Amino acid sequence: MDDIHDIKGLVPLPHNWWWLWLLLALGAAAAAAFWLWKRRNPPATGEALVSLSPFEIAMRALQQLREMNPPVEEFYTRLSDIVRRYLEDQMGLRAPERTTEEFLSEMSRDHALSSEHRELLRAFLQESDLVKFARFRPQEEDKQRAFEAAERFVSETQPRGLEAVAQP
Repeated sequence: MDDIHDIKGLVPLPHNWWWLWLLLALGAAAAAAFWLWKRRNPPATGEALVSLSPFEIAMRALQQLREMNPPVEEFYTRLSDIVRRYLEDQMGLRAPERTTEEFLSEMSRDHALSSEHRELLRAFLQESDLVKFARFRPQEEDKQRAFEAAERFVSETQPRGLEAVAQP
């Protein structure tokens, strides 16, 4: 039983804490330098988007989507999202969080859009839902027609003071 010994006491830590203070000072200096750098160099994309109208944001997003030309399901999902975000930003309608049926029901009670625009939006959103949820595979001309419908909807529902912006 000589091989079992009693527990020894705590090992004392060295009283030499200068390295911890140095590490904390370096961390604080790095954080301050990063904060100053971020303050002097704000992100360029955030500044540009703040000054753009919902119409301009939607038209840019539509142009990017056209150039990107993703697969059909992703195309319809993004196209629908662009129109829904435009409606939320431009008219204060909670489009992105609602189902198409909930949103169309709200639109029928709210007269922010003309009946022609409500019908265009209804047909567009229902076709998008068929592609996204029912695995409908549209032809290329259907895809082009949906894009033109979204573009027409955004262009025709823009505020009247922005018509000059829409002209290329």
